[in-house]
Amino acid sequence: MRNPDVATIHPSSIVDQRVELAEDVSIGPGCIIEGRVTIGAGCRLLGHVCLKGPLTLGRGNTIYPFAALGFEPQDRKYKPDHEGSGVVIGEDNIIREGVTIHRATGAQPTTVGNRNYLMCYCHLGHDSRVGNDCVIANGVLLAGHVELHDRVTMGGAAVVHQFCRIGRLAMQSGACGVVQDVPPFCVVYQSAFLAGINIVGLRRAGLRQHIKTLETAFRLLFKERRAMNNALLMTEQQLGDDPLVAEMIAFIRGSKRGICHYYGRRKGQRSASDLEPMPDTAL
Repeated sequence: MRNPDVATIHPSSIVDQRVELAEDVSIGPGCIIEGRVTIGAGCRLLGHVCLKGPLTLGRGNTIYPFAALGFEPQDRKYKPDHEGSGVVIGEDNIIREGVTIHRATGAQPTTVGNRNYLMCYCHLGHDSRVGNDCVIANGVLLAGHVELHDRVTMGGAAVVHQFCRIGRLAMQSGACGVVQDVPPFCVVYQSAFLAGINIVGLRRAGLRQHIKTLETAFRLLFKERRAMNNALLMTEQQLGDDPLVAEMIAFIRGSKRGICHYYGRRKGQRSASDLEPMPDTAL
């Protein structure tokens, strides 16, 4: 049951009696919280936030106006009154204006990890899973069952097809979409095509010493146009001792939708992987 003595609730907000609020929770004006919702210590709902359970918020999350979390999925087969497994959100996430996160259709909840930055009007579809330390820019659309591994960066208005996976420390540029998996440490600059290794992301993550090896792995796997089984075997034999290369190989072998292709050269134009990398100070 809700204990109003340990939280600050604006009088214009509506909070269901089933809601559990930890200490130091702050609920601003015009919020509506319905159903089995648990909100951890130090969370702030700045105003006009709508939450619907089953929903669990960990400690220290900040949610901006007009975010809507935990509502039923956009799935014609789903019955709106079926609660299901809901949504679970970790700690210290920033969820900006107009973000939508829909509850799961399956046994596992839609999940967001820790320290993610979800910018304005991005959408996380039902059964999606977001890891830790991801940056998801304005207007990003993740379809149902999408997986974002740790430290993924998504540019504004990027789109991911249902059931796709985006590997650790990958980057997807703005205004492009993918319909297949993006391996760890790679960059997508053009819709549905890989461009190279995420050099800036690796530097920022303190993994500079792996860059050259990953670039060699990328060349063997994608640039030299081998059959993927042969390319995987060759890469494993030559570079498999590097843990990041091993992670990339395991990710590719675990793909169910297939892997995005390499962009390459077209009619004498430079490919995106030939461009000068952005400095570490670039966003």
